[in-house]
Amino acid sequence: MSILAVKNAVLARLREDPELAQSVFEGVVTTAPGAARPNRYVALFTNSGARSASRFTGPSSQSVQTFVLHSVGTKPDQAQFVADRVFAKLLDWTPTVDGLSFRRVTHEASLPLARDDDTSPPLFYQVDEFDLTYEAL
Repeated sequence: MSILAVKNAVLARLREDPELAQSVFEGVVTTAPGAARPNRYVALFTNSGARSASRFTGPSSQSVQTFVLHSVGTKPDQAQFVADRVFAKLLDWTPTVDGLSFRRVTHEASLPLARDDDTSPPLFYQVDEFDLTYEAL
């Protein structure tokens, strides 16, 4: 199983959206020196996948990888706009990665829109969790 290949497929899918292309980050938001943080962005976090056997006997060949996406903006509408774009790109999408067979992406959980007052200016964010189930061919 290739955790990196699957993560990279999800990142590439999000970056296909012209509204998100320049504002998709893996984890921590990084910008060029002296550049300002974008007004709206999405930060992706993933686990290494829960492994299980697809048959009663045999090796673990199936994985469920969880992607947690933080849709962020300086205003509530911006954060929700980003979340809408994330849903449009990921929900029910079936990736293609050589050597792997996928089920479609499912939405598993959400947190209500929240405000982060530890930043200046404050940021608003919405957290959504998506699962992707796949197995080696």
